[in-house]
Amino acid sequence: MKFKLFFLLLFVSVLVTGCSKKQVVPSSIGPEESYTSENSPSSSSEGSSVSLPDDSNVVSEVSGGEVAGGVSSSGKYTGIDGKSASGIKMIYFSSDRYDIEPDQMKRLLSDIPKIKKLASIGKVRVEGNCDEFGTNEYNYALGLKRAKAVRSVLINQGIPASKISIVSYGESNPVCTGHTAPCHAKNRRVEINQI
Repeated sequence: MKFKLFFLLLFVSVLVTGCSKKQVVPSSIGPEESYTSENSPSSSSEGSSVSLPDDSNVVSEVSGGEVAGGVSSSGKYTGIDGKSASGIKMIYFSSDRYDIEPDQMKRLLSDIPKIKKLASIGKVRVEGNCDEFGTNEYNYALGLKRAKAVRSVLINQGIPASKISIVSYGESNPVCTGHTAPCHAKNRRVEINQI
């Protein structure tokens, strides 16, 4: 019961606060949090506002209401194909957001047994990623917020915090390099891998 109440309060607080559109640069990073600038390209847009191409509402219906390779009106990838190198489903985020939406929470919770197994034999790394819109600094901060949101769920599901590290790759680790809305949406994700 306490978990449900905590999760409900967390979800409501994230919905209410949302994600600021101004540039955010965290002042410090804890011991299990890190940024990486490995292969970091320069930012492709100069402001901190986020804009999507005109085809941001592209969708293709599949049975059961799922959309394969499409993009929701909020910019979230709606496909069901993404998995990390460790076989864990990727968690996708709406444009400029770090709250875990209900469909993505369901994906994450369905992989908890796999994640617990990986954590029991080592550590897992929660990797936050962004699309190419916004400054490098903003995208690293947003990727870190996405990773922290997923880490919080993992901890609430009984995975020890000591077994979880987080990292933000910002926009430097795309899985799709095209310049279409579905491609950008695939890059707004969190991956969970064993380390």
